[in-house]
Amino acid sequence: MDDKGRRRSKLRSHERQRVGIKSYRQRIGTFLSTHKKSLFTAGLLTAMMVLLFGIFSQFQAPPTSPPPGGVTSIDYTTFVNQVQADNVLAVTMQNGAINALLAAPVSRDQTPTLAVGNGTSGKFAGDIATWNRYVAAGYTYWPSTATSTPIDPARTVYTRFPMDGDPGLLPLLVSKHVVVNTLPTSTAPFWLDLLWKLAPFVFFGLLLALMLTSRGNGRSMRSMDERISQLSKSRVRRFERAKEQPQSTPHSSPKPEKPMLARPASMRPAGQTLAPQVNVAPPVTFADVAGIDEVRVELEEIVQFLRSPERFNRLGARIPRGALLVGAPGTGKTLLAKAVAGEAGVPFFSISASEFVEMFVGVGASRVRDLFNQARKAAPCVIFIDEIDAVGRKRSVRVTNNDERDQTLNQLLVELDGFDERQAVVVLAATNRVDILDKALLRPGRFDRHINVSLPDRTGREAIMQVHTRKTPLHEEVDLGRLARMTTGMSGADLANLVNEAALGAARRDLDCLTHECFEEALSRVQLGALRPLVMSEHERRIIAFHEGGHALVARHLPEADTVNCVTILPRGQSLGVTQFIAEEDRYNYSRQFLMTRIAVGLGGRVAEELTFGAEHVTTGAENDLQVVTDLAHRMVTRWGMSEQVGVVYTDYRADMSGAGLNMRRSAIEPGSQARMLIADSAGHLHLNGDDGRIARAQYALAMSGPPTSSASSASMSALIDSEVQRILNEGRAIAHATLSEHHNQLTKLAEALIEHEHLNRAQFEALLQEEEQK
Repeated sequence: MDDKGRRRSKLRSHERQRVGIKSYRQRIGTFLSTHKKSLFTAGLLTAMMVLLFGIFSQFQAPPTSPPPGGVTSIDYTTFVNQVQADNVLAVTMQNGAINALLAAPVSRDQTPTLAVGNGTSGKFAGDIATWNRYVAAGYTYWPSTATSTPIDPARTVYTRFPMDGDPGLLPLLVSKHVVVNTLPTSTAPFWLDLLWKLAPFVFFGLLLALMLTSRGNGRSMRSMDERISQLSKSRVRRFERAKEQPQSTPHSSPKPEKPMLARPASMRPAGQTLAPQVNVAPPVTFADVAGIDEVRVELEEIVQFLRSPERFNRLGARIPRGALLVGAPGTGKTLLAKAVAGEAGVPFFSISASEFVEMFVGVGASRVRDLFNQARKAAPCVIFIDEIDAVGRKRSVRVTNNDERDQTLNQLLVELDGFDERQAVVVLAATNRVDILDKALLRPGRFDRHINVSLPDRTGREAIMQVHTRKTPLHEEVDLGRLARMTTGMSGADLANLVNEAALGAARRDLDCLTHECFEEALSRVQLGALRPLVMSEHERRIIAFHEGGHALVARHLPEADTVNCVTILPRGQSLGVTQFIAEEDRYNYSRQFLMTRIAVGLGGRVAEELTFGAEHVTTGAENDLQVVTDLAHRMVTRWGMSEQVGVVYTDYRADMSGAGLNMRRSAIEPGSQARMLIADSAGHLHLNGDDGRIARAQYALAMSGPPTSSASSASMSALIDSEVQRILNEGRAIAHATLSEHHNQLTKLAEALIEHEHLNRAQFEALLQEEEQK
């Protein structure tokens, strides 16, 4: 029984060994089949490394030690010539370097010829001994003794042996009776030489390990193939609306939802990449969008088409391919896109246009293809591209053009116009610079709808503040309608910031709710800037008081002017004093009388200084006022045709300089070619009076891209424009001068009140002037 047991035990052990060897072979085979390409690449790299190592080992390393300081470096041929000319007294050799002492310095024009034989060697014996001590000292200092004289440094030279050596040098030196010294060879440590030889193998070994590394355990580094492939993947973020959970009954308990985890790379098929992570859509709906109802209606229709397309298909309507949201910054374009993501029951892809463009040419186009491939798989869906002007700028033929951006734009144009009729993919894009977008991007079929998102009116501003104050406790005296009248020209983002600043101010004062004073303080902080603790003299405060009083008083007595909300001489932002105006109603057209009133109010501060302190004592405080009124007068003349001398002609092309390829005529044509004619030959080629046709074609193309030239761009028209601008400014100054001269007592009273109180609100300002008028 014992023998049988031992035999069975041996058989079982042999069977386990056989099974272990078989499984080990299977693992090796699986590893080889899985990493066949990587191993093949590693073999090629190893063979290349060994080949390069063998080739470079045949070359001698370049010298790393420079010649000693103060020693002249010469080539080897010159050194041999000096030896043959009997001009070399002694040499020292070490590691292929030759240091020599000459009898006379080397001259480039004439090679000295001396007889350094047996009879003359004693003449230079002292120099040779001194030079040997200098070499023994490591070329650091010249030894000076009483019996030795210093050696001219120009007599010491340095050169190196050729790579193949020179066996005839030593016999030549002996035949010329040159003193030869040899120093021991300095060798590097053995371990350093071994490390230098093993460095290539270590480098390629690490590179091979990096290539074979996978993301199996989630903590190791990604493989090289995945690193390269991720460059062409779009960085889009996918959102989907959160699914409503069914209401649980008293007898049933909700089951915990298991999170969806991505499979590790080792469990995915080769070449398969992870889909973009699905995020919950932002909790923003169309109920959070106020003040732009007409825009909301346009987008709601697109959402309804995605939800129930059968309502539109039965009438033969097709879904819009794309919608371009155009508006100033802060008008709510991105908020509308978030509302679409929250309302639509389809996947929503969001990406910024700047994420397409990279340093490498072709990456942006690849990311565009990847984005639309994902969208087609998830159709029906919505794609939102924010700030599309980053890739949608007009293409040009300039040398400094951006090829990467142009390739990305071309791919985007193809994808926008290449949808299948059965695929419902809608593209939303937002921009605030529609003037610089390429025309091919704006045509129907790519962006069927251009939705203008304008600044909200008074009703819209009130609705926006109602949205932003839903979770904010307000005092009963707060009137949002009054605040809406005070915030003319502010966008939705500005209003949201205003409410937040008011809440911060109430928190600083430890209030339970927001009062009207909190909103007024926040409005002053947003529009005028924060208060600055600046100490000024009494004379400075008096000048500022009369300056701000001049603005306010002219606006008070001119019927077309805006209402004065407050006057202060407290420094805010970059200003030493501020007069704040409020437009009681929204204006969309401006009359000439209103513009002249604006100019008169702007010049009221300078005129008040002149009337009070004299023309010789005016200050620099009117710099910004002069800049604003001059720009306004220039627009009246060049854009709005409000000058009798210039007439109804548009002559201001300064704003077009920001666009690509616009207004290039101004700097395109050379002065000497303006008097010549542009002619065409029989083949239709352009020539400039027989000159170089390339210059003529370039000038013609540049001129055709600009606005049509006329007398508007001539020197006489420019002088006429300047004259009319000056006349309009003088007219506005005369209005301000007449108003302040008539009410000079009110100006003095107002300035004294500002010096005393430093700040006057609307009620205090009106009461002060009414009291003065009743006297």
